[in-house]
Amino acid sequence: MTGAGGGLGEGICLSLAAAGAAVACVDLAEEKAGARAEQLRAAGAGAIAVVCDIADRGSVEAMATAVEAELGGIDVLVNNAAIYPARPWTEIDEGEWDRVLAVNVKGAFLCARACHASLVARGHGRIVNVASIAFFGGWDRLLSYVTSKGGIVAFTRALARELGPEGVTVNCIAPGAFPTDAEKIHPDPEGYIRFVLEHQSLKRRGTPDDIGSLVTFLAGDASAFITGQLIGIDGGWVMH
Repeated sequence: MTGAGGGLGEGICLSLAAAGAAVACVDLAEEKAGARAEQLRAAGAGAIAVVCDIADRGSVEAMATAVEAELGGIDVLVNNAAIYPARPWTEIDEGEWDRVLAVNVKGAFLCARACHASLVARGHGRIVNVASIAFFGGWDRLLSYVTSKGGIVAFTRALARELGPEGVTVNCIAPGAFPTDAEKIHPDPEGYIRFVLEHQSLKRRGTPDDIGSLVTFLAGDASAFITGQLIGIDGGWVMH
């Protein structure tokens, strides 16, 4: 589970752990990875912390090796980690553009490649990628992020074709607006909350637990005949 230290990561990790999974809490920040693993262990779950830069192949391969050694193999890969710098598109420099695409898209590819053999061998391979509803209509000041999330959707569909014959499912979720650190980029938080609730059909904020429940479903036996799909989870904001 990449991006385990973030807000959505908490909901996903807790839900997977509650379903009986031993969770590898993977994050770039050692403190965040460790805190999440400790949170799960305190709740009685099996968990380890792994520090990884998912944009770096060597780091990803070392992460996969450590997870297999500690947990005995990999059944489910959740590609959740992402970065989202916000600025007008004319102010995005090449380095920032490359970093966003490296973390948000190449990172998912590297993790899938590193976990592939174990996912197939274990006989219960599941990959769940995290995109965004921003993919459907675009979002100003987030060109690199939105572009990367479109890439994740395409990656999901193509990889599902590749891995289907091996019995591995690949699906993608598109969260709407959730109260995490990502919202701190908005200059008017209260106005943003009003904007979100005006657009959602359900007039409450989503929670990380909502995300965790969907990811856990896609990771389990009940979703065994679902692959290559993009599932929105946004309180009925975007309907496609």
